[in-house]
Amino acid sequence: MSKPEWYYKVRNFPAHMLVYMMMFIARVLPQRVAIRVGGNLGVLLWYMFSRWRRTSMRNIELAFRGQKTREEAWRIGRDAAWNIGCHVMEFIMFGIKGKQQIYDMVEEVEGLEHMHEGLAKGKGLIAVGMHYGNWELVAAWVTKNIRVMHAVGKRQADPFFTNIAFPWRARFDIQNIYAGKNANASILKTLRAGDILGLVADVNGGTTGVFVPFCGIQASTVPGPGALGVRTGAPMVLLFSRRIRPGRHKVYFRPVNLEDLPEDNNEAQLEVLRRVNEMYEQVLIEDPTQWLWGHKRWKTRPAGEEPLY
Repeated sequence: MSKPEWYYKVRNFPAHMLVYMMMFIARVLPQRVAIRVGGNLGVLLWYMFSRWRRTSMRNIELAFRGQKTREEAWRIGRDAAWNIGCHVMEFIMFGIKGKQQIYDMVEEVEGLEHMHEGLAKGKGLIAVGMHYGNWELVAAWVTKNIRVMHAVGKRQADPFFTNIAFPWRARFDIQNIYAGKNANASILKTLRAGDILGLVADVNGGTTGVFVPFCGIQASTVPGPGALGVRTGAPMVLLFSRRIRPGRHKVYFRPVNLEDLPEDNNEAQLEVLRRVNEMYEQVLIEDPTQWLWGHKRWKTRPAGEEPLY
């Protein structure tokens, strides 16, 4: 049962005030200075909130199977918090800066040909994103330079954040598809029209997810990419950005191999998810400091398994 709006206004009042403060900073300071302030705020909050810090450290331990020293894990978690702070400030600028200033944050692109090759097949394209770098910027850049992205997103429990995020995305012509029972029709319509469908699958899938390995550990994973990839035959591309410095990113496009899948439909869907997770892992190996380590990725466990947190 959802809670009334006043509950979130009271409970999340400090978070709401922090967002307003960051909006003010974004308006009065030069772009890169404001983004650095956002990064430093992220680190400050990481130190202040022990739960966030403990979750990050535990995730890094699980993902790298104890191969990182505590000092290395601490640095990764802290730097990831800095990047999240930068991301939040950059996204706030979606609502108050000129569009070209946002597009100019993309300094370099790698693998763009994979998007064009996929779209040329006429089956639409499944763009699988991840909570890494600045995922909002990727969607805006793709919409401007390739084709409109129809992004599936979940309404937040606190309407304050939904009422900010979705209009800011729409300002950059990103088409919002609200996750839920009525999303399937819009998702299939997008692919049939030959357009780009944006999904993310690097967070805990909960009790409705399916279990496939992620960093060597069974992880509940949202089934959407696997089911759509097998059902529609649409090409699939992993896309993400990596922050080069505050306010400047490199965007990557990497094709997901959908060849030689098992004949069994369910096994084929699981295999697609395995391949996507392996690509996520590779991104983390290349640079683990820009992912959302504060999220309990392995929270949901298979029946009979002990909690990992």
